[in-house]
Amino acid sequence: MVTLRKDGTKRFYRADREALGPLADYLQSMWSAKLDTLARLAEEAERSENPS
Repeated sequence: MVTLRKDGTKRFYRADREALGPLADYLQSMWSAKLDTLARLAEEAERSENPS
């Protein structure tokens, strides 16, 4: 379900959308929702630190 690329001592992993099949869309939507929440929390924190 993931691909691996080695670069010296580093390992880079990437989700294989084709192997994930229908699960890929669900994971993408879940990740998007979490990023939206993170962005909202970061903006709220910034506003509380720098009130105008």
